[in-house]
Amino acid sequence: MYEKLTNLIGEGDYREALYELQDEYLHIDEKNNIDAAKLCVLEASIWEALGDDTAEFDALARGIAYDGSNYELFYMLGLYYKDINVNKAYLCMERALFYCDNTEDRRVIEDSFDEIINSPGFRVRNTSIMILSYNDLELLKKCIESIEKYVPKSSCEIVVVDNASTEEGVVEYLRDKKDNSDFDIKVIACDENLGFPKGCNLGTKYCNKENDIFYLNNDACLTRNALFFLRMGLYDNRDVGAVGPLSNSASLQELPPSEFYKYAGKEVKDMWHRELGFEKSYEIFKAYAHDHSYPMRNAYIKRFRLTGFALLVSCQAINEVAKDLKVFDEVFSPGYFEDDDLGIRLARAGFAQLVCKNAFVYHNGGSGFEGQEDALERGREKFKEKWGFDIWGYSLPWFEVADEVIAMVKEKKGSLRVVDFTCGFGSTASYIKSSCPETFIAGVCRNSFEAGISKRLADDVAWGDTNAMKLPWSDRSFDVVIAPKGEVSMGQVMRYLKPDGVWLGAGDDSQSEGERDIINVNASGFDSELRETDEVVKNLLNSSSDEQNESGET
Repeated sequence: MYEKLTNLIGEGDYREALYELQDEYLHIDEKNNIDAAKLCVLEASIWEALGDDTAEFDALARGIAYDGSNYELFYMLGLYYKDINVNKAYLCMERALFYCDNTEDRRVIEDSFDEIINSPGFRVRNTSIMILSYNDLELLKKCIESIEKYVPKSSCEIVVVDNASTEEGVVEYLRDKKDNSDFDIKVIACDENLGFPKGCNLGTKYCNKENDIFYLNNDACLTRNALFFLRMGLYDNRDVGAVGPLSNSASLQELPPSEFYKYAGKEVKDMWHRELGFEKSYEIFKAYAHDHSYPMRNAYIKRFRLTGFALLVSCQAINEVAKDLKVFDEVFSPGYFEDDDLGIRLARAGFAQLVCKNAFVYHNGGSGFEGQEDALERGREKFKEKWGFDIWGYSLPWFEVADEVIAMVKEKKGSLRVVDFTCGFGSTASYIKSSCPETFIAGVCRNSFEAGISKRLADDVAWGDTNAMKLPWSDRSFDVVIAPKGEVSMGQVMRYLKPDGVWLGAGDDSQSEGERDIINVNASGFDSELRETDEVVKNLLNSSSDEQNESGET
C-alpha cells in the first residue's frame, strides 16, 4: 500500500509526493483506521523534509486520532519534540516502544533514549499508580486490567490500599494479582476503613519516593493513551504540579451527555452510565476517547483545583506541599473537599494544575462512603473552617458573559483584550482561554489571596478596591470589560474600556438614560484621563448617581 508515494519520498521528489498524497487523501474515508494512520506517517515525513513543523504536527496528530497504537507516529512525535521539550520526547519514545513489535525498529527506538536521557533538562520520572480499594470487586478488576492493558509495566508500579473491604474476594483477588501479575504490585490491607484522605496518604508512603503519583479510584478505568497524555501534560513545563483527565462523571471535568450521542446511538441524559450499566457505558466512553485522544496545540485547561478520582501529581509538588507525605489533609476524613484543599495548597505553592483535554478516564461511581450520607456537607463545612471561604463560590465561571466573549472572538476571528472585575480564582478566565487561548485576560481580585491563585489562570492580575484602585494597565485598552452593574462604578469601567468596547454585566435592559449616554460618550472617544474635568461626562455621572439614589441602589 502507498508504494508510489513511498518511492517518491525515498527519492526526495516531494513535489510529486504532495500531488500523490493529495490523490490518496481523496479516498481516505474509504480506508480503515490503520491504513489511514499509515498515510499520515508518510504525510508527516514529507512535511518534516520540507521543514513545515506545523503541517508535520497536524499530520502526526491526525494519524494518532486514526490509530492511537501506531508506533511510527509516536516515534516521529518524539523526534518532533526532541529540541522543543526533551521530556515529552522521552514519553513519546517510551510510547513508541510500548506499541512496537518490530525487532529492528525497537532497536532504533531504544537507541534514541540515551541521547534524550542525557540531555539537559531531562526529568521524567516513573509513575506510582495508587489505588484506594473498597468493595466493588468487579470494578476493581476492570480498573487494574485497564492499567495492565494501556500502561507500560516498565514505567510504573501499582500500589493498592484496601480500606477493609467487606465484600468477599476483594483482598484475595489483590493478593493473587500481586503474586501473578507481570506488574510490580504492592498490596496494603487495612484492618479498618480509613476513609479517602488517610487511605491515600497510607498508600503514598508505600509508593517509590522518586515517582510521580497517580491517584486512581478503584471505580475508574483508563482508556488508551490516557496516562500518556496526562504525563505529557505534567511535563509540559516546570510549573505544572498536577493534571487530571476529562471523564463521563467528575466534578468540573465532566463531558456533557450530548458528546456521547454518536457513540451511544441515542440521546443520553445526566448520569447516563448508571442507566446503561458498566459494560456498555465503558465501551461507549472508549469509542469517544478513541476519536479524541490525540496531540493538540491547545490541550490544557488551567484550573485551581482538580477532582481526585484520577489525579496525577508530580514528585516535586508532593515534596513541596506534603513533606510529611500527607498529600491529602486528613481533617477531611472520611472524604470530600480534600482534593479542593490540595488544589489550593498547590496553587499557593506556585504550581499550575491542568485538565488534559486529550486524556479520558471512565468513572463509574462505586460504593462511596457507606453510612456517611452527610459527608459532602460536613466536608464543605470543614473547608470553610480551614480556609475561611466557601470553595463553591469560586468554582464556576460566569457562563453567560464568558460565552459572549467566546462568541465575540469567533465572530471577529481574532484575539481580544478582556479585563474581568469578577476574577476570583480565575474560573471565568480559565473557561474563556480553554476555547480562545490567544485572548488576553486581566483579572481584578478583591485581595492578594485571590490574586495569588488566579495568576496561574489569567494572564495578569491586580487586587484591591475595585472602584478606587488605579489598575496597572493602560486606560481605554480593553475590548471587553466584565463587571456586574452596581458592584463596579461606571467611571471605573469606562476608564479601561475602548471607545468601541463592550461592557458585559451592565444589564442593558435596565440601563438608565443617563447610563446609556455615558456609554455613548465613551464610544465617541472622550479622554478618560480628563473625565473628571469634562463637564458633559461629569453631569452624566451625577445624573446617573441621582437616579441610583432615588431607586435605592448603591
